[in-house]
Amino acid sequence: MGIIKIASKAQTERVAAPLKQMLKRCSTLLKKGKEDVPMKGHFAVYVGKSRARHVIPITLLNHPIFQMMLQEAEEEFGFRQERGITIPCDQNIFLFLVDSISYISS
Repeated sequence: MGIIKIASKAQTERVAAPLKQMLKRCSTLLKKGKEDVPMKGHFAVYVGKSRARHVIPITLLNHPIFQMMLQEAEEEFGFRQERGITIPCDQNIFLFLVDSISYISS
């Protein structure tokens, strides 16, 4: 496994604006009744080739590891994803990372 780099402020700012647009577009899709709406303070992402849906806290957006996953999503799928944010990651690895981030943050 490689070494995980911490995102710089410039990298974070570069990802933040388009990410906000993507989240806004995804929340609009959810309001149309296509899927269950996540509870306040959470959002849905789709993980892996099977696009398994996971609802996670918005606070994860600030974590450098999660920002790296979003950057990978941008590189693979771009910011114009019509079917929600898809994280190109194995589902088990994603769940491990989310659990680890949540544990460290608490």
